[in-house]
Amino acid sequence: MKVAIPLFENRVSPHFFTAPELLLVQVDGGTVCSILKIPLEDRSPSLRKAKLLALAPDVLLCGGIDGETRRWFERKGVRVTDNQMGDAMEILGRHLNTSIILKEVEH
Repeated sequence: MKVAIPLFENRVSPHFFTAPELLLVQVDGGTVCSILKIPLEDRSPSLRKAKLLALAPDVLLCGGIDGETRRWFERKGVRVTDNQMGDAMEILGRHLNTSIILKEVEH
């Protein structure tokens, strides 16, 4: 499963469109297989949406997101879970209902 999390430092960004970077995590059976950080700072809202969609996540865990953007992602097959706050990896663990196990992962 691929999970995308808009970041502000190591926390879930308060809003999708203000996140300076995106965390893309590949998870298999509760084990993190890969982590990738993608810069978003200089991207317009439409380019942010296109970039996220091109990364093909199964799930977007985010803080705030407007309804139109949420529905757009959901129509494209990305499940959106909003109103998430806190450390990104803790939120990921809660979403997966498990403790996150980090393999030796290159960042």
